[in-house]
Amino acid sequence: MVETVLLFVVPPLALYLLIALLVMAPKMARRPRYRAGQPWSYEPMWWTANPEGAGLPPAHDEPGSDAAAAGGRGGARGNW
Repeated sequence: MVETVLLFVVPPLALYLLIALLVMAPKMARRPRYRAGQPWSYEPMWWTANPEGAGLPPAHDEPGSDAAAAGGRGGARGNW
């Protein structure tokens, strides 16, 4: 009886446990996800919606610049 259990139960059970471990291990190894309302404890990203406030050159073409003189307006346009 013991030999039968060792032969027909233990190997499939070990295989199922190995597969479950391989599936669950990456998820358990990750950092916890940020949820809304939690304090933000990570470094700031290299992006800003206000480049002038960050001391960066403006993102749009100013009158008199090379792109404006060449007639390039950029952006999406359409007729309605």
